[in-house]
Amino acid sequence: MNPTNSMNSCPVQLQPTHLFHGATNPTKIAILGVGNWGKNLARNFCEILGEQDVTICDSDKERLEAMKRKYPGVKTEGDFESLVSNEKIQAVAVATPAVTHFQLAKRALQEGKHVLVEKPLAMEIDEAVDLINLAKEKNKTLMVDHLLEYHPAVEEMKRRIDSGELGQIYYAYGQRVNLGVVRTKENALWSLGPHDISVLLYLLGEEPKRVSAHGGVYLQKEENIEDVVFLDLEFAGSLRAHSHLSWLDPHKIRKMTVVGDREMMVFDDMESRDKLKIFDKGAEEKNEGRFNVRFGDVHIPNIELAEPLKRMCLHFLDCVENGKRPRSDGYDGLRVLKVLDAAQRSLDSGGKLTIVMNLDLG
Repeated sequence: MNPTNSMNSCPVQLQPTHLFHGATNPTKIAILGVGNWGKNLARNFCEILGEQDVTICDSDKERLEAMKRKYPGVKTEGDFESLVSNEKIQAVAVATPAVTHFQLAKRALQEGKHVLVEKPLAMEIDEAVDLINLAKEKNKTLMVDHLLEYHPAVEEMKRRIDSGELGQIYYAYGQRVNLGVVRTKENALWSLGPHDISVLLYLLGEEPKRVSAHGGVYLQKEENIEDVVFLDLEFAGSLRAHSHLSWLDPHKIRKMTVVGDREMMVFDDMESRDKLKIFDKGAEEKNEGRFNVRFGDVHIPNIELAEPLKRMCLHFLDCVENGKRPRSDGYDGLRVLKVLDAAQRSLDSGGKLTIVMNLDLG
């Protein structure tokens, strides 16, 4: 399968919670790591499956005790090897630091577990390919937690783009900035970039050919960890995309803008309700060298909002139990990783335009 031909996997079919909770043979899942994100995964899987079918694994005893107090019915485990060799557990969700994703996901797949991995899938392209091939060999689900691909507003954006409502897409750009958690093991590209990159690739339906990235190091100069990154992506033809990533910014912004020749869209995840706006705006050439700018209506579609994380968890369980291909499967994780890899090479070279690796996995 060529990753470039698998941008649109089967649509997400969300199963009602009752099909899992209290089912005769529900999936038993282990959450590996209950830091900031692992806690959210534990909450959702406990709500969907019931606490009795969830095991929580962490090397930090205090974390395990805190989770046990919150979810008395869960099982806890401090040793990963004991957990992964437990035949009663069918699936593992990896929510540990990014540098550990590959080894832990690989070990779980080797033991015949279905695997959900927090972004990014791995830190190296060869590692991601290894996981994809291993999942295929073991006939197990491999899925990456590209959360925003399961956001109802992002799905609506995808529908409108694919239907042609926006016309020809000129460009898109994302803003993911905040005065937030400063990472010490990874830069803003690897910490924040997977969100915007996964959404851009999902919406645009293709991979970029070349990327460039410029960054700024301000807080951890000895470690050379970029606090801000400006990422540019060049696709086939004239299509372009951009992402501004930073944890050192006075604003908290989570926006994605798509500009077409008929309409434009803005997704603002910081809005409490009206997260997506459609702008009937554009510029049209009337006479040679003269353009008319069109200012039409602004439309706010009625979107039934639901927690993207819960939708992602439901989709994972549906794929595990019914043999479906995940929307954000290993190939999707690889596509994002290829962009991250090229962007990091560009950062290391001072912002040079860098070719995104082309892979055909057969």
